[in-house]
Formats: sequence, C-alpha cells, structure tokens
Amino acid sequence: MNRFISAATGVLIATLATGTSAEVIHATWGGGGARTLADFVQQPFTEETGIRTRVVEVPNTAGAVRSPTASQYNAVTVTFFEGVGLSGTDLLEGFTDEEIPEVKNLPPEVVIRNDDGLIVGIPTYFAYYGIVYNDDLADAEDFKSWKSLADPKWKGKLAITRPVYAAAYDLTMYAHANGGDAANIEPGVELLKGLISNSLTTYTSLAHMNTLLGTGEVTAVPFYSSRVWHLQKEGQKNIKIAIPEEGGLMLAYAVVSPKGSGNREETRAYLNYLAGAKSQIAVSVEGGGIPTNNTAELPKEYLEQLGTTREALMAQMYVPDWKIIWDNHEERIDMVEQLMSAVRN
Repeated sequence: MNRFISAATGVLIATLATGTSAEVIHATWGGGGARTLADFVQQPFTEETGIRTRVVEVPNTAGAVRSPTASQYNAVTVTFFEGVGLSGTDLLEGFTDEEIPEVKNLPPEVVIRNDDGLIVGIPTYFAYYGIVYNDDLADAEDFKSWKSLADPKWKGKLAITRPVYAAAYDLTMYAHANGGDAANIEPGVELLKGLISNSLTTYTSLAHMNTLLGTGEVTAVPFYSSRVWHLQKEGQKNIKIAIPEEGGLMLAYAVVSPKGSGNREETRAYLNYLAGAKSQIAVSVEGGGIPTNNTAELPKEYLEQLGTTREALMAQMYVPDWKIIWDNHEERIDMVEQLMSAVRN
C-alpha cells in the first residue's frame, strides 16, 4: 500500500510540475540496459523536468518501430545500422537542430538524419567490435590483425555470430582490414571464410558466448567491448579484448522516435537529455559504453577500468558508411549463409 501511495504521489508531483500528465515511454531490449536506463537516465530526467518516463522491454526494437502499434512508444533504442535503415522510411519523427541543441556536441557522422536533413536518431553511446579472447589461452599479440582469425592454428577454437550480424559487422570489418570498404566487401570474403572454417560454433545469444569464453571452450571471438566490461565486472578477469591494428568497428546505439507517438515536446526534451553529456556518462559508466557527446568527461576510475581514454579509442575506431551496409544487408545475409553452408559442408 505504501509503495502504491509513493508511486501515485510521484506521478502527482510530476503532473503539477509540468501542468501535464504526458509520459515518455522508451522501448529497449530487456536486461541490465533497461535497468540502467530507468535508474540512471529516466529518474534524474524526471526529477529535473517533472516529465514522467517509463521503460518498456521488447525483444526486437527495430521491429517495434516497424510495427503498426509503434506509436505507443515515444522513444526506441536501435542499433545504429538499423537506425540508418529506418531513416529512409516515413516511420520516424524528425527534429531540427534548434529543437535538439545538444546535437552540436555530437560527431556529425553519428547523428542520423533523414533526406530532409532533420534529426531522426540520437546516438547515446557507443561500444566497439574487437577480438575478445580468454587470456588463459591466448594474448593480445595473437590478434594484432583481423587477419589472424583465418590462421589455421585456431581451427576449432573460435566462434562466429549469426549471419544477420556477421553480414553487417564481420564482413564489413574484414573488407576494411583487407583494403576494401562498405561498398567493396569482396576483399573481406576470404577472411570471413577463414573464420567460419576455424569456428567451433555459431553463437546464438550473448549469454551463450559468455559461457563459451568463460569455460575456455572457445579461445577467441569477434565480440562486443561492452560485454567484456560486464564479464570483468562480474569477476571474469581473464576475458580481454584486442583492437587489431586495422581498428575496431565503432558500434553506436541510437534512440529514435516513431512518427505519430504524441507528446512531441516532452519527447524532444527527453531526446535532448539523452544527447547530453550527463546522461551519456551515466549510461557509459553503468553499462560499459563510451559517450558520443564530445564534451563528456568520464570519471578517472572508469577510465582506469577501461585502460584507455575516450579520445584514444575514437582514434582507433573504423566508422563505415552504414547506409551502404543497410542497402545491401539482405543480399549480404544470403551470401554469409551460403558461405557458412559451403565451408562447413
């Protein structure tokens, strides 16, 4: 009863503060990220503005935007390349630079815009794709280049992600490592074949891969920096990540607003808050990411845990043309599926 009264009182206070009962509903993936968003972004935002907020967990965020019921959400977190894909549709609300003033502090190449130049995606943080390894079985020197993944000495000791991600992330990164780019992925095909040949398994979930790395069943895998951070935080200090000499693949995560969702002014204020340094620092420190806001100053303790600085990481990141990747995504998924079938048979 007391908890109900407390919650009701909070809603009343927020309503009185703004003169409205409008609520901003943010859809994202379930788990720790959703809790971080609620506790370290939405709670302080509501305290500062009086605008009520709520997190809703969904299994497929981009699918939620494309759903006929998308307007029930005011904000949705998507992967960057999905956000780029959605920017070419009429599914997203657009905002001017004046409406999102914090955009001036974001790298232009990671702000998602539609054909009219309006902002349709706010990059809230980034992680990166590197080579994650169990350092009881290997070390960073083993993975100085992405090309090392094709070395026959790793036969049966690596893992690969599903084709939907391998087509967007692996194939793109390997093409870059061999002199190609997002438009010319042919140079990456042989390296991808080598990884497939060396892979013990195709992992089906992040939890699955965490287990394989932790038990040593898999020595190394192209994987996400944020997952390494979480594993180390949970006590698995033998899981490390290497950024090869060709760079790591920068993976920004963006928040979009489905068109027709309502509460536009409250949503605009919320998106601007997400673009700001304060919220991005909170998300990064609690979730193992890196702010996209150029004015964000990460705490010394967090930088020590990362073992580097934001500026140093940015200098090592490869940022491909995600529009080209999206436009060719289905075709490349088919290619990767065929490669996996051919190499393993």
